Amino acid sequence: MFKPVCLRYLGFLLLFLPLLGQASDLQAYQGDSPFDLYDGEELRKSPKKVFAHYLSVFPLSIDNQPPDSDYYARHYLNPQGEKGKHAGYGGFIRQRPLPRSPRPGVDWLEQDLKDELRLASDIGLDGFSFNILSLSGRHWERLETMLKVAHEQSPDFKIMLMPDMVALKNVPYEKLSEALWSISQQSAVLKSSDGRVVIAPFNAHNKTAKFWQQLKTDFSARGSDIFFLPTFQGWWKFIDQYRSVSDGFSDWGAGSLKGALSLNRVKAPERVHDLTGKIWMAPVRPQDFRPRSYKYFEAGNSELFRTMWSTAIEGKADWVQLISWNDHAEGTAIRPSTKTRSAFYQLSAFYTQWFKTGVMPTIRRDAIFCFYRIHSTQVKPDLSRQLKLFDAAGEPQNEIELLAFLARPGQLEIEIGGQISRREAPAGITSFKVPLRNGTPVFRVSRAGIKELELIGREPVGGGIVYQDLLYRSDYLAAPY
Repeated sequence: MFKPVCLRYLGFLLLFLPLLGQASDLQAYQGDSPFDLYDGEELRKSPKKVFAHYLSVFPLSIDNQPPDSDYYARHYLNPQGEKGKHAGYGGFIRQRPLPRSPRPGVDWLEQDLKDELRLASDIGLDGFSFNILSLSGRHWERLETMLKVAHEQSPDFKIMLMPDMVALKNVPYEKLSEALWSISQQSAVLKSSDGRVVIAPFNAHNKTAKFWQQLKTDFSARGSDIFFLPTFQGWWKFIDQYRSVSDGFSDWGAGSLKGALSLNRVKAPERVHDLTGKIWMAPVRPQDFRPRSYKYFEAGNSELFRTMWSTAIEGKADWVQLISWNDHAEGTAIRPSTKTRSAFYQLSAFYTQWFKTGVMPTIRRDAIFCFYRIHSTQVKPDLSRQLKLFDAAGEPQNEIELLAFLARPGQLEIEIGGQISRREAPAGITSFKVPLRNGTPVFRVSRAGIKELELIGREPVGGGIVYQDLLYRSDYLAAPY
């Protein structure tokens, strides 16, 4: 029933070994999970479901080139990439998937998707909610490849069809209907417990309830019914209009801690259950930073992620959508990546098990999670390069966090800039925050004056900057078995 999470994806990690200078990537996975992880297949038997939003724009590799000169390096991370269109805000993204060596063979994308499905499957996720951006071309082809890989590799790992009704808003009804039907009968497509195809459009309100009812009618006439699970932005504004056509409801949720706490007062799961008797898919996101929109949402280190998970668990949500698996343009990725490492991935394993079993996993081994920005929100960029300051959603916070999972009581330490802050912590989960200072942060767990666990921040906190970079860095270290 139980297995150490890090061992399951050892094959995935071995992809990084040939990379010169990339050996340190393995440190993100040093040690094992701090709790006993249920087998992913066992967790997927639960009626509670967890899906991770998948954006085909950001696969593990875009072009299968060496990571220091591939498309991510040349165009997405580089302010001058893509003919300089990202120069005003310092690059399209601030981090990328953990790099790998070029893979031999023409099926490298398929091999990459196998690794991603394995990573997600290992922590008990039920599948990906695939954001359908187009009905042809490379994004549609990646959906088809993912369905093939899921069928061959993980029969119980499913793909939720999520047409993006911002990108597809002006697509004719007949074209959308035909495209969705063409893939809906594949075995890897998510079905409800009674066998209906789950279709969960993002921004479903860009089309009328009549539009979606017509889709359900047309599918039914072809012999396959739809389980309609729309995702809104502000679900309460649309519940009356879409109640008759919907089999459940979901929302994109808040990007800031303040927004998430405010939405908690709406009590979405309870209201959806009471008003409609239908399921609620709760949103959970780690953070939200959008360079091209000149905007960041204040997550309060790990607090947004933990708050949204608690809301889903305590509110008795039926399903959860992690937003997201890999959206680097909005800084929401939980997939192991270069700046956030495996921290949100490991936390997702913990909370997924808690959500599905109804019992908080017992912490067996100590673990350290750290979260911090590499500069204060008050530090000004070079406004001759960055066109304008990034706007904040929520009250900006400038703190360093040590999130400790302790098997028994201990002392927590954060050292930075020549100062050491300490706090006694009980067994269990403790969030310890101190003001952000310049320097390289060091995070420790000690007992009786003896250091037992130490995690050194990979990037220092500095003063002067050219472009604002308000993505929270994170990392993870657990004691070995």
